[in-house]
Amino acid sequence: MRIRVRELDRPLAGFAARTVDPSPAESQAVAGLIDMVGGSALFGEHLLLPEEQESCYRAICDLRRLIGDTNQLIGDDSVAHDTLLAMRAACRRYLDAAEAWDRQAGRRHAMPSYRFYQLLGAFRDVMGIYLWRLADLHDLDVDGRLAAFFPAARD
Repeated sequence: MRIRVRELDRPLAGFAARTVDPSPAESQAVAGLIDMVGGSALFGEHLLLPEEQESCYRAICDLRRLIGDTNQLIGDDSVAHDTLLAMRAACRRYLDAAEAWDRQAGRRHAMPSYRFYQLLGAFRDVMGIYLWRLADLHDLDVDGRLAAFFPAARD
């Protein structure tokens, strides 16, 4: 199932309307980023187990690096620049929270399962908003699996 992001009938609060059309190269780079994120186990169809904290941590580190590489590729004057910076910040917040639990527990990847799921769920929610914003800016189709993390189209 694929949805058109433009099918969401109202703008998301906090995001200004698009005023400049992105270049085709920028749109292609962002489409690649969205595909890579969609292929990540973080947004996969199977449930991540608390025992997979280390792989989740590494996947978010890789995602942060990928977002940074995409931002460098398209440049600071791109339409997506601010959204990509916000996505990197969301990755950093997750990593900082996970590291704080590690320091508290005295060992790596030792979050209780309830906290792991809370932190992962919050990360997925905020990334869904940013991915929706990128897809909207670039008028891209997004597959159903990743679109499940987008803000609801209708109340």
